[in-house]
Amino acid sequence: MAGISFIVNPAAGGRRGRRPDQLLEDIRLRFPDAECLLTSTSGEAEELARARRGLDNQRVIAVGGDGTVSEVARGLVGGFAVLGVIPQGSGNDFARMLGMPTDSGAALAHLAQARAMPCDVGRVRIQHADDTESETHFINSLGLGFEAEVADRAARARWCKGFWRYLIAALGLLPVYRAPLMRLAFDDQRIDAPQFLVALGNGRWAGGGFMLAPKAALDDGWLELTRADALPLWRLLTIFPRVFSGRHLDCRRVHADRVNSIRIECPSGCMVHGDGEVLARCAQEIEVKLLPGALQVLR
Repeated sequence: MAGISFIVNPAAGGRRGRRPDQLLEDIRLRFPDAECLLTSTSGEAEELARARRGLDNQRVIAVGGDGTVSEVARGLVGGFAVLGVIPQGSGNDFARMLGMPTDSGAALAHLAQARAMPCDVGRVRIQHADDTESETHFINSLGLGFEAEVADRAARARWCKGFWRYLIAALGLLPVYRAPLMRLAFDDQRIDAPQFLVALGNGRWAGGGFMLAPKAALDDGWLELTRADALPLWRLLTIFPRVFSGRHLDCRRVHADRVNSIRIECPSGCMVHGDGEVLARCAQEIEVKLLPGALQVLR
């Protein structure tokens, strides 16, 4: 019989200060032998998951938003335990890729009969402007420049919830954002030009519903690279509505490629997010490599 651990972020989705009593009760009714672990600080979910990574036949369920899911996934990469998700956040982009219901009761029922499937994982190494380096993983998306700054603004917009946080942040940033010079190297391509947006998608959605990478799949061995040249505001405003349906890839000066590794230089520095969480505020060199099937997830 498989063991099961629920790692619960009680602050997910703006519920800071309130314990998810009803959800915990539902979990215990359906999975009476499960352990329920509540987090209280950033990074704790990753530590709890890492402590269970080496357990064979173990399911570790992330209960929260994309940030919580990403933390748990990072803790499990390279181990035996399987990741599951109960979406409780503002974006829930990775849960959408898994087809998980947003209703917690329905999600618990889905998990009870879900099967483990392989999932690719992105590894990112960052050289920061202060000469420090960092390395981490992402499972859904990595974004540079505009997309990362939108994620940062949305995370600080506590007065608004859900998808609207990302939409309002994007519309507010559009008129003032200036595309930085970036140098991209992947396959046999070399690009040296200002880039309004650079996004790498293992999943199709980012920012709570923007379909930046409409062709992405979690287990195909590729990251979908979407990028946009520096464009005037009026042109960006005509492209922006198309992102909700993935039709932005039909627009001139919006580019799509498939990569399994890429190197990006940003001499003046740029912000970087992974799965909606800011990884760097002034990154100058970014190296990304895809790790095929490095994680098992319940779908």
